[in-house]
Amino acid sequence: MKIKFFNYSLALIFTTVFGCSELPVGQTPTDSNAPSPLLNVVVTPINGGAHITYSLPKDDEDISYVKCEFTYNGKMRVVRSSIYKNYLDVDGIGEPEEIELRLYVVDHSENLSQPYVKKFTPLEPPMKAILNSFKIEPTFGGVVITWDNPAQAMAGISILASDDNGELQLQDMIFSSLPSDMKRLRGFDTQERTFALSITDKYENESDTFKIKVSPWYEILLDKSKFSTPALIGDNTSVNDNRPIEKIWDGVLDDPDKYHGWHTDAAAGFTIPQYFTIDLGQLTLLTHFIWFERGEIYPFAQHNLRLFDVYGTDELTHPRDDAAYFNTDEWKKDWTLLAKCEIVKPSGLPPGTNTPEDLAAHNAGFDFDFKQGVPKMRYLRFEVHDTWAHTPAMHAAEINVYGDDR
Repeated sequence: MKIKFFNYSLALIFTTVFGCSELPVGQTPTDSNAPSPLLNVVVTPINGGAHITYSLPKDDEDISYVKCEFTYNGKMRVVRSSIYKNYLDVDGIGEPEEIELRLYVVDHSENLSQPYVKKFTPLEPPMKAILNSFKIEPTFGGVVITWDNPAQAMAGISILASDDNGELQLQDMIFSSLPSDMKRLRGFDTQERTFALSITDKYENESDTFKIKVSPWYEILLDKSKFSTPALIGDNTSVNDNRPIEKIWDGVLDDPDKYHGWHTDAAAGFTIPQYFTIDLGQLTLLTHFIWFERGEIYPFAQHNLRLFDVYGTDELTHPRDDAAYFNTDEWKKDWTLLAKCEIVKPSGLPPGTNTPEDLAAHNAGFDFDFKQGVPKMRYLRFEVHDTWAHTPAMHAAEINVYGDDR
């Protein structure tokens, strides 16, 4: 039930344990004279560890680094810190139990000073705070999971759900260090089932399992064979390289030989905000939609949408070519604002640089809820305020629209 991520944690352990170390340079001395010990040591407990400050001995120039040793779960751990710092951090302690630290000054001959020995008890580990903050609530076709991570520690969260036989099965695994985060898990019927969560940190400490029984709300994926575009005046109906808007509801997310999706013409003369409209071909109580942006080298880049609003109506009350209506904000008086959407890049890095977390979010698609408590809708009009490259053009791979058709 607990899912480990060995490769990921190994890389992080390597960075954490050895990232502050500096390899000796030049000729290695061979004396056996121990350096003086640390001065003014202060050990401050933090979540799952300690922050340790100190002063280096001033009368000793033969210092290579500072080393901290402690034992947890029967394993010796070592943290090293450069002489250019006056602190080091100990983390990865999965329980608030007493730990004995031994701190040494190490010279270029690897001689150790007399140890500074200190016992301390860390604060509640980060994954305990995450576990205690979990909320799982029903939504259309699944559940919404939210949590807090006050220490902003990297956590691997395993999400499980019971199958028709009541057995828990892994549904997804999320890596997150955000101070607060959420995940929607979809694709379930309305049958009550058990949803469960567990956490593994980068040191392979595992949490208890959080479980709750939830009955998801009814919804279906709308039949995309009924979709079309009414091509309202003011819509960006331009086409680049034979890739019309119909490509975003053809059910094809990717083509290994060529980009497969919608692409407007950047030279067509449209301005921001840009508009496009979809006729769903059916009246439906809308629940949510998933937007899949163009991939290849373009996640969170170029003409992919970044900021946009979605409006809905049950009927078109004006002719499609009524410029005085659709080319001004007059149409908004008759349409309902259903969603204000922002596509957020998890890492916050500039376009062109993507972390594994970024690519995972891109591949999953961007899930937006529609406003509830409104009548059935047939038409969706998108008002695009910004793309990642701030361009008067748009491209995308696919859209999935969900609703209650009963």
